Amino acid sequence: MMKAVRLQSYGDVDQFLVEEIPVPEPGPGEMLIRVEVSAVNPFDIILRRGLRQNVRPLSLPATLGTDAAGVVVRVGPGVARFRPGDRVIADFPHNGRGAHAEFGVVPETAATLLPDNVSFEEGATLPKAGLTGRQTVTALGVGAGATVLVSGALGVVGRAAVQYLKEIHAVPVAGVRPDRVDEARRVAGEALDITVAPTTPSFDYAISTAAPVMQHVIDHVRKDGTVVNIVPEVPASMSEHAASKQVRLVQVRHRTDAETLSAVAAAAASGALRIPVARVLSFAELGQAHRLVEEGAAGKVLIKPWDPSTFGIR
Repeated sequence: MMKAVRLQSYGDVDQFLVEEIPVPEPGPGEMLIRVEVSAVNPFDIILRRGLRQNVRPLSLPATLGTDAAGVVVRVGPGVARFRPGDRVIADFPHNGRGAHAEFGVVPETAATLLPDNVSFEEGATLPKAGLTGRQTVTALGVGAGATVLVSGALGVVGRAAVQYLKEIHAVPVAGVRPDRVDEARRVAGEALDITVAPTTPSFDYAISTAAPVMQHVIDHVRKDGTVVNIVPEVPASMSEHAASKQVRLVQVRHRTDAETLSAVAAAAASGALRIPVARVLSFAELGQAHRLVEEGAAGKVLIKPWDPSTFGIR
C-alpha cells in the first residue's frame, strides 16, 4: 500500500484527503517510480474545480499532480530506456493517477533521466514549465537574432522561454510590471514595463503567459506579427483585439515530449535554466499549495510525502 492525496469531489481544497491505496503496477511501456517530489501547476486548479469535466472528466476520487522527480522502481514490458534505480523527472498524464502519491506509473515516453547535479526539488520544477516554455518558442518559428517580447518572464514558463531563446541565440525582452523591471533585466538581459502602451509597436514576435496583460502584449506587436499564447481560456475580446491590430494570435498547449524534456534537463544541469521554488509542503498541505498557486506564487510550489521513511512498497 502507499499514501496518496486524492480529490474526493470537484470543488474547493477541502476535497483533498490523504488515503492508503494500492501501489499501481506498470503495464507495457510504463514504469513505476517512487515519487520524491511533485509540483502543483495552474492546470491542477482547473481540474480540481471541475472546469474541464465535460472534456477531461476524472474518475473520482482522483490523484492530481503532473510534474514529478523520483526513482524508477520497476519497469513494464518493452521499457528499454530506463532501469530500476534511475533518477528521473516525469510528465504525468492528466488521468487522475497523478504524482501526489508515494508511487506513480508513467509512460516511458513521458520521462527523462535527471542529471546527477540536479536535485529532486529542482527536477520537479522542470517538466510542465520547461516543455511549455520551449514549445512556445518553437511555435513562433524564430531563430538566431530574432527579438521576442516575453510577458511574465519571471514566471516559471517565462523563464524557460527566455532560457531557450538565449540557447538558440535569439534576443528575449522581458515584459513585466514596473516594479520588476530591474530583476527581469538580470534574467533576460533586456526588459520593459509591459503596462505602458507603446507609441509605435516594435516587436514582430511575443509570448503571452498571463491573461491580465494579454492586451498589453498585443499592443507591443506590429501588424502581421505573432503572439503565442499559453493562457488556457482566451477571452473573445482579446481575440477581437488581436484581429483589430492585425496580429496573429496562436494558442499553444503543453505537449508531453521526452526528447524536449531531455533538453530541458540538460539546460538545468548546465545551470542555464533555474526555476525558483516558492514553497515546499507536505501531502497534508496540498490544499495550501493550491491556494498559493491560485494567489500567484513567485515560483513552483512543491509537494513531498509526509515522511521519507514511509517510502517502500508495503
